Amino acid sequence: MLSRIQIGFWALLLTAMSAPTLTFAQVQPAPLPPLDSLNFAAMQQFSAQLYTTALGLQQQAKQAEVLADSAQSIAVQGLNLAKQDSTSAKSLLDSLTKETKRVTDARKKASNLSSKADKTCRFLESFPAMDSLMLRKNLPKGWKQVNQLHQEIYPAAPVEKTGNEVIASEPEKPKKEKKKKEEAPAEPSEAPVASPPTPGPVVAPSKRFAAYNPANDVMLRPPTPPCSIASSSRDEFSGELSREMSRAELFRYTNPALKNYLQGKTHVICEAALSSAGPNNALQLTFTINDPNARKAFGRLDKNSLATLKFIDGTTFMLQNAVPDDGVFDPETGATLFRAQYPVTIEILKKMRKTELDKLRIAWSNGYDDYEVQQVDLLMRQADCLLR
Repeated sequence: MLSRIQIGFWALLLTAMSAPTLTFAQVQPAPLPPLDSLNFAAMQQFSAQLYTTALGLQQQAKQAEVLADSAQSIAVQGLNLAKQDSTSAKSLLDSLTKETKRVTDARKKASNLSSKADKTCRFLESFPAMDSLMLRKNLPKGWKQVNQLHQEIYPAAPVEKTGNEVIASEPEKPKKEKKKKEEAPAEPSEAPVASPPTPGPVVAPSKRFAAYNPANDVMLRPPTPPCSIASSSRDEFSGELSREMSRAELFRYTNPALKNYLQGKTHVICEAALSSAGPNNALQLTFTINDPNARKAFGRLDKNSLATLKFIDGTTFMLQNAVPDDGVFDPETGATLFRAQYPVTIEILKKMRKTELDKLRIAWSNGYDDYEVQQVDLLMRQADCLLR
């Protein structure tokens, strides 16, 4: 007789063995577009989407590995308990041994798949540092790895070999035979009778749909928004033109440790606007920090404090703040507003026009913070408007 502990363990084992397999939403890689038709920015965007897909597949592989590890542990413990029980039948021991071997093999397969997912993600992480030629060369290889990973995590179900396929295919034969039987009596009839089926050509429906063209895909080539200029004026004495672009969000960031405290609010929101006054150009940054203690945590933006711009090709530039700011606290919203103005040379402005901005490091009086830029093409569009 089995003890109560053993009976409870067997119930847990049978439940785990009979439970349905856990399923996740499939993250399928987008089709690989013709790379010859894509510019560097479009290839960077596609590689970022591919990396996001790989991260989703990596998560599924990790979860499958955890489940396989738990199933193996339960099976091994169950087999050991059955071996310790002298009343266990040989058929039960053979069944549990077979099941333990199957679960162990599944554990090895899940572990190998997880390692493969890690390797694929590490390979895709190197794409942002590549130039145009290297990226165009490695994108097909990265897409192939992600696609193979997806096929291994979500193998195609063998629907073709099921009985339903046979049943579904059987009624098609009588239809073909009926058509032949209907066409048979039409043969002895006169020739004009055969003309009515021709008026409806099959080509007509295809004219309604255009062939896919990556150049027209708004996901790969989003339309450029129009220039939004906040102010434009000309000096009466020097004749120099002064323009300032409208502020737009450059990035937002929330410290993970403050998510519960902020209750859905964003911790730091940064807005950017480029401006020009004759030969002088500047980058205006406005920080909205939803924290009543922002001055204690961040400090202030000192004069000549640095802002380091890192572009997507790895190039970095350092800018110095020209206007110090202690921050302005808004008691109604509980947010603190900081403003900084960084002079920009014409060379840096031309760089902004051609290359996406990747990261930004801001030096506060209490230290520095690194931020991931979400609107990577914002300064590109604003610089293009200023240099027109």
